[in-house]
Amino acid sequence: MNRFVAILAIVLVLAGRSAIAQPIEPPSPSPAPLELPPAGVIPPTISIDVTGSPATEADVLAAQIRAALNRRIRPTLRPGAAINYGAIAPWPLLPLATGSRTAVDVTMTIDADASSPVTGVTTVNVYNVVVDSAKPRVLFLSDDPEYLQSEGVVFRGDVSTAQAARLYYYHSDIGLPRDLDVVVSTAVRSRVQLIASEAGPDLDVMSVGHTVSRDLLRFEQFDEGAVVDVEPGRPFVIRHGLLLQGEVVAGAVDVRVVSGGPVTISVLASPAGSRPDALLGGPRVAFDGHRRHGAFDLDGFGAIAESYTVGGPDAAAQYGGRTPTLANMDPQDPGRDFGDYGVLHQIAVTLINPSDTPQTVYLYEKPLGGPVRSTFVIDGQLKELGCVRLPQPYWVTTYELPPRFTGLSTIVTMTDGGSFYPLEFGATATQPLTYTPPVGSPDGCSPNAPPFVDPTPSPSI
Repeated sequence: MNRFVAILAIVLVLAGRSAIAQPIEPPSPSPAPLELPPAGVIPPTISIDVTGSPATEADVLAAQIRAALNRRIRPTLRPGAAINYGAIAPWPLLPLATGSRTAVDVTMTIDADASSPVTGVTTVNVYNVVVDSAKPRVLFLSDDPEYLQSEGVVFRGDVSTAQAARLYYYHSDIGLPRDLDVVVSTAVRSRVQLIASEAGPDLDVMSVGHTVSRDLLRFEQFDEGAVVDVEPGRPFVIRHGLLLQGEVVAGAVDVRVVSGGPVTISVLASPAGSRPDALLGGPRVAFDGHRRHGAFDLDGFGAIAESYTVGGPDAAAQYGGRTPTLANMDPQDPGRDFGDYGVLHQIAVTLINPSDTPQTVYLYEKPLGGPVRSTFVIDGQLKELGCVRLPQPYWVTTYELPPRFTGLSTIVTMTDGGSFYPLEFGATATQPLTYTPPVGSPDGCSPNAPPFVDPTPSPSI
């Protein structure tokens, strides 16, 4: 009996050792999570060159910073990615004197479906470079076709090293969504100054046109722009945007070659989401028959001089009509610029009070062709007006003239795309209408969705 117990005990011990010695199978590993590609690449630092004497507009500088980041980041974006900008710090930086430099940090996030979001901070070094001022002597008008129905080159113009040029463009989309790009290209490395205003895409044509004119007047006053390097084979994108059916975009760009060779500025329409580079050397899209295109001579055009004496007849001048109008630099080209779109009018009004008592004088505008919105820089101060419709004088500003006084009022203005011309501008002793309806009011000009005809055939029923 005792021997049997002993043997059983030995068997149990050996069985326990065998159980302990057996390896334990590890659990099956879980599948590794799928790593999505990043939505884009955020650079740690970039540098931009700006102009301004001094640079005083915070929104201008912020837009230039974002535009430079867009150009750097866009080639790295995954399909459907969007850049969301956060704070710029420190801010504001202005005024930024000519020849000075500063740096800011810009936070941003890039998001896209089927991609990993990317968040980061870019340090932007900003230099206000010294560039001699040079006003455009050539106007390029790109408003033909006004309604884009196909893809290709919408406008192309060459800017020489001898004279600066201004491009004014105004286009709407019909049918499928399209990208619209404004680019500068060159055959030799060139350094170019750009002063640009833009608006849209939007259905409200008058607000788009008004914003472009107002902002260009602001930027031109202190020469606020950017200086960029354009490389052969690498078109520089000034503007890139998506247009949906019925939306309008407009803009004005002053282009001056600072060094290098001549450059070409082009407006391109391309399928939504594509790259416009391949279109640069292609044919121009068809004109629409309205002849709103061409290259025009700006020399001497837009200068208006008037004189008003208290007690005498009102002083009045017109602009934006058909006579006079800009001369097309190609005598064989039927293109024209009725409305003076893209022209900066400089109006000098001499005000005379020959009496022995103080006198009140009013400057006014009077619409002659239909609804108008206006912006004036009067003696260096920007004044933005609402909507005027009736063909009678509307108040712009007031002067109190001392006895035996002669003085000069200087006004700079630009016609608005989407408004109707001609417009009368003058001086009077009679109080003009003081109410110009603001944007969004029932008697104002905006919002105003443009009527357009969709040439796409209706589907068969």
